[in-house]
Amino acid sequence: MNDYLPAVLAWLAALAGMVLVWRGRREDKPHPNPALAKTDQPQAAVIEIIEKGRATDNTTGGSVIIPNDVRINGQSLLAPRDSPVIVHEIKTDPDEILNVTLTLFARRVVIAAEEDL
Repeated sequence: MNDYLPAVLAWLAALAGMVLVWRGRREDKPHPNPALAKTDQPQAAVIEIIEKGRATDNTTGGSVIIPNDVRINGQSLLAPRDSPVIVHEIKTDPDEILNVTLTLFARRVVIAAEEDL
């Protein structure tokens, strides 16, 4: 039994080292979509208003999009059918930002100080 203990401990140490190296490499890889990568600073949301399951084409009416999905930072959200998504006017001034108004269903709304959560 004592002859196997050093070998087992060596294998466990090697396995632990491989796991740590693998996890470190995985975390070092950049996010596939940089706009959705987590940061320490607040950022503007990525809002996608899309028609799922199709691409546009050059046929008559093929370039018309009828949105049926709303995503914020890649997450599909429930939105009421009778509440429109409003994309406010887009200006060519580089200092202007784009505003979007959405009505969404919420499972829970929390208004609190961060330390109270």
